[in-house]
Amino acid sequence: MKKIKILMLANYPIVEPRHGGQLRTFHIKQEYARAGIEVDLVSFFQEGGYQYYESTDIPLPGSLAVTINKEFDYAVYDYLSALHVAQDPVIYDKLASKIRTGGYDYVQLEQPYFWPVVKKILASQPSEAAGTAPRVIFSSQNIEYEMKEEVLHKIKAPQDYVSLISDSIRQIEIELVRSAHITFAVSEQDRVKLQELGGRDDVVLLPNGVGKLDVDPQSVEGWRAIVPKEPFATYISSAHLPNAVGFFSLLGNSLAFLPPDRKMVVAGGVCQLIERSEEFNKWISINRSRSILFGPVDNIGVAALRKFTQVFVLPITTGGGSNIKTAEALVTGAYVLGTSTAFRGFEHFANEAGVFIEDDPQAFRSRLVSLLSLPPNKVSEDSRSRRESLLWENTLKEISKVVLKDCNAR
Repeated sequence: MKKIKILMLANYPIVEPRHGGQLRTFHIKQEYARAGIEVDLVSFFQEGGYQYYESTDIPLPGSLAVTINKEFDYAVYDYLSALHVAQDPVIYDKLASKIRTGGYDYVQLEQPYFWPVVKKILASQPSEAAGTAPRVIFSSQNIEYEMKEEVLHKIKAPQDYVSLISDSIRQIEIELVRSAHITFAVSEQDRVKLQELGGRDDVVLLPNGVGKLDVDPQSVEGWRAIVPKEPFATYISSAHLPNAVGFFSLLGNSLAFLPPDRKMVVAGGVCQLIERSEEFNKWISINRSRSILFGPVDNIGVAALRKFTQVFVLPITTGGGSNIKTAEALVTGAYVLGTSTAFRGFEHFANEAGVFIEDDPQAFRSRLVSLLSLPPNKVSEDSRSRRESLLWENTLKEISKVVLKDCNAR
């Protein structure tokens, strides 16, 4: 039996996965490999944005060939990067050659943005090769046009710019979900939305999950001297703009509501956004006294925060899809305080012991103060077993079966 071969296209490398998109793509690739499916991955990203990447990945310049509004284009770099590739003959030909000569059964897009490029490449295949052209898999991680619209409104982009970007991305998503042989969604809400957009009823739900961290226990224990001695809250997130917006929306501009001996620990790229923000710096003295901003941390640091945190906060206010940080928080057994948006895709965990959902900022802050004064959360064996269903090996177990079934029916 011929070995299935897939080319995955992403907007980020996965050599050292940190943020949600990287983690999902990394584990999908691993799941395919476990099933004996051969996978190549090419990522397109802004040069300097990631320290580690493969030689097959393609860094793009900070100043792209396509600009719409220089003040706001940074928020839609992923969309504009695909337009850039379409106009760069060297990069376009390199990708086209790989697709045409790689012997791939499928091209899988982890975001919708490169669909116009892939569509053009597939359409230019010689007619005699049409029957052997790779099929398309759309691995959706969000309803992108809705998310971009929310982000652009948050940064006060002009309405004509918002409409142009949102409408363009929506059309790409519609075309892609209609053209793809297989479409995956991360949440039930996204699955329904994608089926509406594409006029189809076979979108497959593949929830987000969490991975086990293979780290040295002694190294993790060493973090006990680094984190606060008193019970503390933790927010781990990437430098994705909505993550900072949610932080200030739910926790406010000042952390003065926290008792003097309680701290908010923040890790990940979101720290840069918080530290540079007008909101944080307006009350810099009190905010510094109530917080520790670690910035990006390695797996040992992540494992330590999972072990020692009293409350994980998930102040997510925008976006579709589902949040991997929610899964990561749930498997720790610590208290989890999030918004209803943060629990999109994880609604069935809303009634677990130690899980609290608050959408009102004042209620969110009050609940956080209360949880920081309680004894550590206790999780029953039944609850722990349910939470283990969130491991990637469980959430993604159907992906290879779906692809194998489609390939065998070809």
